[in-house]
Amino acid sequence: MERTLAAFSAIVLLIGCFSGCGRSEEPREIKMPDITFMYTYSFEGAYQLTFCDSAGNYYRAMTDEVCTMGIDSLSEKFASGALDDDIRLVKNCDKAALEKAYTMLAKASGAEGRELEYPEALPTVEAPEERWYGLYYDNDGKLKTVAFHASTCMTDVATGNEDLNEVYEWFSDTF
Repeated sequence: MERTLAAFSAIVLLIGCFSGCGRSEEPREIKMPDITFMYTYSFEGAYQLTFCDSAGNYYRAMTDEVCTMGIDSLSEKFASGALDDDIRLVKNCDKAALEKAYTMLAKASGAEGRELEYPEALPTVEAPEERWYGLYYDNDGKLKTVAFHASTCMTDVATGNEDLNEVYEWFSDTF
């Protein structure tokens, strides 16, 4: 009886091994878009756009045309080099730190609690409007944005996602 039980257990274990039971899924490769992070600032008709590329270069848009471009057009023109005269390199960051922050952003982009959590009431003041975004590809390969922080009416607005809040801390400390 013991032999039969041992043989049966061995067969169950072998079947489990061959069928992949207990095998973890390989992590999918995260593809970084050419523009990874963006920051916008607007106040009294003035609008500024700065962004970070996948190499860790941080640029400021120098023309209104670039500041008002849609995400797809901005990304396409940046990748082709068509914006070279309309943007200015401001600084660089550590590529490894950028990749770590971007990985956190990409994983959290579809997570619960990633929306900005606005308070019930905001002060009635005129103040700059600031927004911090990350860009990522969805499952269909389309470029999307996720807002991970805002400042409106002199009030900081964060998300309910700790990873995105950590990305904001990294981004604001780095740039």
